[in-house]
Amino acid sequence: MTQYAIADIGSNTIVLLVYEMVEHYPTAILHISTPAHLIDYVDRDRIMSKEGIHKATEVLQSYADKLDEMQVQYRFADITEPCRIQNKEELVASLQTTGWDIYPLSGNEEALYDFLGTKYSYPNLTNGIAFDVGGGSTELISFKNGQPIDAMSFPLGCVRLRHLPIDTPECEREILSARREYPSLNISCEELIGIGGTMRAAGKVYQALFHEELTIEVTKLQEIFDKLCMHDPAFEAAMKANVDPSRQPVFLPGLHMILEIARIYHAKRILISKTGIREGFLQIRLEENKLM
Repeated sequence: MTQYAIADIGSNTIVLLVYEMVEHYPTAILHISTPAHLIDYVDRDRIMSKEGIHKATEVLQSYADKLDEMQVQYRFADITEPCRIQNKEELVASLQTTGWDIYPLSGNEEALYDFLGTKYSYPNLTNGIAFDVGGGSTELISFKNGQPIDAMSFPLGCVRLRHLPIDTPECEREILSARREYPSLNISCEELIGIGGTMRAAGKVYQALFHEELTIEVTKLQEIFDKLCMHDPAFEAAMKANVDPSRQPVFLPGLHMILEIARIYHAKRILISKTGIREGFLQIRLEENKLM
């Protein structure tokens, strides 16, 4: 069966996934995640240091070597927030030396691919709001009749939030600004769709504590946040047992953003999507290359 590789170059991690299409559904047969924290190599002038560029290139080359061993022909790499920098061309040129097809994504493209990927998990989506709290940015998507209406991104994610006070008002300001700019986002929504690694990590901790899957009650998620802020031993143990060590320092900031989104949207529940940007990105690449 033909295999397809996706490298997702994000602010916090660089992820390799190898998929096979099983009955038109992308099924992962390999998953490797490498903590890179690329956003920490970007200065205030939005320039990534040579050390950061080298680190990203080194990880991507290691993935290429792995794919050579597996004889995987089709390889597509997306770059999200780490490529929204002044020296973007320098970063892309370095990454291209590894033999990958490189696709820098705008914030709106990232949000759109998030939504397309989510439809693999929830094919019957009708009307509502989806979100993805990433390392360097957060995406908000409104959809109606199963189609995206607005897909936008703002540059505030869990890695950046780590450097701010845990009760920072920056989350609220960005969400309210997005709702003003995009009228379709300015609604109430009792049930949200949560996408991405921050949401899935929250879901694992939630499941360990409350033994419930996929659907998260916002009041219970708030309890997790409050208990972690108070350094409750049982809740800290659950977080450490279920969240990858590289993600633990940014877990609480990411949870704060999720809860701010839920509060502003008056949401009572969050549905966790098992699929997202990578699957959406793969879908578009397969269609473009007539591989579907």
